[in-house]
Amino acid sequence: MAETKPRMFMIPTPALGSVDDVAPERITSGMNEWITLSREVLQKKRAMAEAGRWKPGPFQELSEDHAFLRPFGAQFCPALQEVNSIGYVLKWPATATFKRMGPRAWQIRSPQEQPFYKYHGHSSFPEAGDADAISIALGWIVVTPPGWSILIKNIPNNLSGWTHGVTFAEGVIRADQATIPIQVHAFLPPSSPDEISVERGQPMCVVMPFRRERLELRVLDDEESIKDALWEAKVDHETFANAPGRYRALYVEDENPSALYPKLQERLEKALAEGTAPGGADEEEPTS
Repeated sequence: MAETKPRMFMIPTPALGSVDDVAPERITSGMNEWITLSREVLQKKRAMAEAGRWKPGPFQELSEDHAFLRPFGAQFCPALQEVNSIGYVLKWPATATFKRMGPRAWQIRSPQEQPFYKYHGHSSFPEAGDADAISIALGWIVVTPPGWSILIKNIPNNLSGWTHGVTFAEGVIRADQATIPIQVHAFLPPSSPDEISVERGQPMCVVMPFRRERLELRVLDDEESIKDALWEAKVDHETFANAPGRYRALYVEDENPSALYPKLQERLEKALAEGTAPGGADEEEPTS
C-alpha cells in the first residue's frame, strides 16, 4: 500500500463566509517584482540598442533567443523560481481602509460585519494616540502533519508592503499542535501613506510549511575543507558559464547531491574523535 503523502489542511472560520474569492493559492512568478523589473529592463535595453543610444557588451544577448543562448534576468533565476513551490498565498479577508488621524493614530474602517482588523493592544495605545500595530484575523485554521510547522511571512520578492505601507510580523506556528484561528500582526510605520486601502481577495501574505528538524551548525575553516569547497564551486561556475540552464537541469530537475557533504561529515567526525573539532553554533536549545 502506497504511503500517504503529507498534507496541509486549511479550514475556513464561519466569519470568512464563502471562500471562492479568498482561497489560498500557490505563489506565482507574476507576484515576483524582481521578475517584472528584469523584464522591463530588457525591453529598455532593446529600445536603447535599436535607437543606437546603447551598445550591448560582448556577453549580453538581447535577441529573442537570449533565453536559450545566454539567459539573464530574474525570470531565469532558479532560486527565485523555486520559492514558488513551497509557499501558499493568503488573501486579505475583508475590504478595509486604514486612515491616519494624527501622529501614530489610525482609524480602521471596513464594510464587513465581522471585525477582521483591530488595534493590537499589546503593542499600541490608541487611547493615547499611539497605534502602530494592528492584528488581523486571517479567517483560517491550519492543520499540518505531526512534526510540521508553518512560517508566516511577507510575500517574497513582492514590494506591495512598501506600496501600501503594511509590513507583517513573520513568525512560526506549530500547526500540528495549535489548532487555532490564525492571527497575524502588522506594523504601520511612520512612512506609510496617510490612507491605506486593501481589498478582500487581494494577495496579503504567505504560509510556508516545513518539517521541524534541528540542524547542528558547524564551521569548518580548516585548509582542506576550504580547498575542497572552492574546487566544487569552481567546477559548478564553469559548468553554468558554458551551458545555459545547467543549474536548473542539475539541481532542480534532477537529484545530484553535493559530493562535499559526506566528505565534510567524515572530516568532522574524525575531528570530534580527536578532540580538535570547532564548537557548534547551536549545541544547546535556544532560550528566549
